[in-house]
Amino acid sequence: SCPLSGDPGLVVGAAPVRTHRPTAVAGRWRYCPNRACEIVFFLGDDVVADQEVICQVGGKALTKPTPVGHNGAMSHRDGAPPAIAADPAPRSGTRHPGDILRAGLGALGLLGTGIVARRNALSRAEQDVFRLVNDLPPAFEKPFVVVMQAGALAAVPAAGAAAMLARRPRLARDLLVAGGSAYVLAKVAKAVVGRGRPGELLEDVLFRGGTESGLGFPSGHVAVAAALATAAGPHLGTTGRRVTWSVVAAVAVARMYVGAHLPVDVVGGAALGWLVGAVVHLVWGAPGRRPSAGDVRTALERVGLGPFEVTRAAVDARGSTPFFATNDDGRAYFVKAVGREERDADVLFKAWRFLAYRHVEDESPFASPKQQVEHEAYVSLLAERSGARVPTIVTTAETDDRSTLLVQERITGHSLDSQDDLDDAILTDVWRQVAALRSARIAHRDLRLANVLVDDDGRGWLIDFGFAEASASDWAMARDVANLLASSAVLVGAERAVAAASDVLGPDAVGDAVAHLQPLALSGATRHSLRNHEGLLDEVREEGARVARLEPAELVPIARIRPRTVLLVLGGGFAVHLLLPQIGEVGRSADAIRGASWGWLIAGLVASAGTYLAAGVAQLGAVPRNLALGRTVAVQLANSFANRLTPGSVGGLGVNIRYLERSGLARPGAVAAVGLKSVAGVVVHVLALAITVPLVGAAGIGNIKTPRGWEILVAVVVVSTVAAGAFWSPMGRRRIQVPVRAAVRDIALVFRTPRKAVQLFAGSAGVTLLYIVALAMSLRAFGADVSALKVAAVFLGGSAVASVAPTPGGLGVVEAALVAGLTAVGVESGSAVTGVLAYRLLTFWLPTIPGWLTFRSLQHRHVI
Repeated sequence: SCPLSGDPGLVVGAAPVRTHRPTAVAGRWRYCPNRACEIVFFLGDDVVADQEVICQVGGKALTKPTPVGHNGAMSHRDGAPPAIAADPAPRSGTRHPGDILRAGLGALGLLGTGIVARRNALSRAEQDVFRLVNDLPPAFEKPFVVVMQAGALAAVPAAGAAAMLARRPRLARDLLVAGGSAYVLAKVAKAVVGRGRPGELLEDVLFRGGTESGLGFPSGHVAVAAALATAAGPHLGTTGRRVTWSVVAAVAVARMYVGAHLPVDVVGGAALGWLVGAVVHLVWGAPGRRPSAGDVRTALERVGLGPFEVTRAAVDARGSTPFFATNDDGRAYFVKAVGREERDADVLFKAWRFLAYRHVEDESPFASPKQQVEHEAYVSLLAERSGARVPTIVTTAETDDRSTLLVQERITGHSLDSQDDLDDAILTDVWRQVAALRSARIAHRDLRLANVLVDDDGRGWLIDFGFAEASASDWAMARDVANLLASSAVLVGAERAVAAASDVLGPDAVGDAVAHLQPLALSGATRHSLRNHEGLLDEVREEGARVARLEPAELVPIARIRPRTVLLVLGGGFAVHLLLPQIGEVGRSADAIRGASWGWLIAGLVASAGTYLAAGVAQLGAVPRNLALGRTVAVQLANSFANRLTPGSVGGLGVNIRYLERSGLARPGAVAAVGLKSVAGVVVHVLALAITVPLVGAAGIGNIKTPRGWEILVAVVVVSTVAAGAFWSPMGRRRIQVPVRAAVRDIALVFRTPRKAVQLFAGSAGVTLLYIVALAMSLRAFGADVSALKVAAVFLGGSAVASVAPTPGGLGVVEAALVAGLTAVGVESGSAVTGVLAYRLLTFWLPTIPGWLTFRSLQHRHVI
């Protein structure tokens, strides 16, 4: 227990703790710290705030009170004082923004060096660097041979064992997973890139215990060492991190010295290890690197603010670590600490905004923590000078770990998002503060109710200027108004929110904001709150347009690049990357065209036409009632036109649903029937792929190296683990299990009617078989001598890859995948290119015109 003389007893479910009586805010609180927690209780209110434990005051069990509002204001909806949290112990499960950056940079580094290595051509610079290291004196041989064992596979269990001996099980887990994964992935990357060792690419290479033959890119030793260093980094201090990365650099130099790797190989290995270590931290988290209360106290006392009591603040402070500080005179401060983690998050956030949105107008994403804090202090001072009510800036300071502190006077009150309603006086006062900002052309750029405080006198305060901008554009200021309109409408409704803004700012300012009242222009918190108020944003927009006497205006374009555009670019780039090597065979392609056999092409055209009949039969099998075969087949032909306009066959799905609805099915039944037909096609495709690929055998796939038994085992284990994790994850249960169960249930119902089951699966199998026949006929037409089994395997594999293409009909990706597969099974390049292009002409392009005519005819007859 922690009894205080004359005070209620404090019962803690832990060992006895030492009491401590600091100078308190208004003399009303004391706390009892121990190693695990820090407990603060308010003597007059019987309220306890705790970090880890459940406490009792005067025999009354207490729960954790509502967190303190942003910027240190008391959020006490029920009159409870604020929770002042102790400085918690570092958590091992924190996911850091920097790991996302490291993973991204590692992936880019691996991709870039892999492209260079795949050419098997050495630049003069790479040769010079290798010669410089490889020609070092023999005296370095023993030290380098010893140090490079830090990247051997044996180093992984050794590092894990050392961590366990140090009683660091989480560190041991990270080391074992990161090191083992880096080793396996390095083997996979070697097989994909296929770059040889230095001895195969250069003459007069000195070998000193290094491997002379085999595959060189990336360096497995460097990958393992870098993965171990990255995984261990958050668990170590600054000196420890420097030592581990010095070892990684030594391993890289040693591998070149012994003649095992080239410079690009070791850089690629380091990028791979960096990537793997970062991904491990993203999966399981890592210890935090945020400043502690002691660090903040030391920094404040260093700048002459006097002795302080500093505690972590349980407040919403995005982009910083918040603290409360109280000095001996009883003055209370709110401290925002911005460190490396916040800088990394800021880089990611602003980089994403730059890529996704137009007219971003953000400050530089690569500003240091000190620059960020000084920018916020500068804008806050300008805002205060403009007459806006903002917390007074006291000073800035810097901690020993290079985090920068912004010290402000603490405002006692509550944030507006903690209220159930707003009276008009408070709402009007808040808009007056916004008007003061606009008079100084300051944009807050995160103006929502959580960043507006009301003090004990009922006055509104604007806080958190970390994202604010001076000399703001009309666009940025209009977006401020739009954000606060949408945020306040959640509490007071569209009419009152617009009326308050119009009364203070005028109708014109509201009219400028109307075009920005759209989800992309609002903060994430505001968008989240609007989800529970369907249609409210439209009401605010309509009310704003009415007050400003505007016609319903079009929303301003905000998105710079749509996700669909990104996917189109990536898909097109992938296709071009695979097809470009074949374009060099234009001469051979021309020879193949001159010798084409038109009989085979006609046979391929017949097979292409047959796919529509088979698709119609499959659709009949998915529908419980009887439909006309001819009309159903005509709808499938019309799909060939609709699918040219949309990716993923979305257009064809819509046409089929519309047809079934016009045929008397309710919409849920029509959607289920079309989905069942798609599921049957996937089942047939997967089964055919599982049968044909093993029959073709590794010997029939060109020069691709046959995987060894352990490699197959590792691949199976990795794929099974990932699949199981995805299947049983919360998202997997929602996105995978539910649709799979529904599909299995629908298929089981179909099998109750054997005739329908035969139609469904025979039609689906017919579609796949006829497409394979069309491809085989097209290849025969241009002299390609390849077995039907290999054609089937290539078609099934290529179609599976192209199914995720964002382009209509997999345009570009299908051609690339088929050409790559055919050349891998031994088809001559010229015949492969011309055969695939002919196949796409027969199955993709030619049916478009009759499909359009059929589509128009069916529309005219009200069939679709």
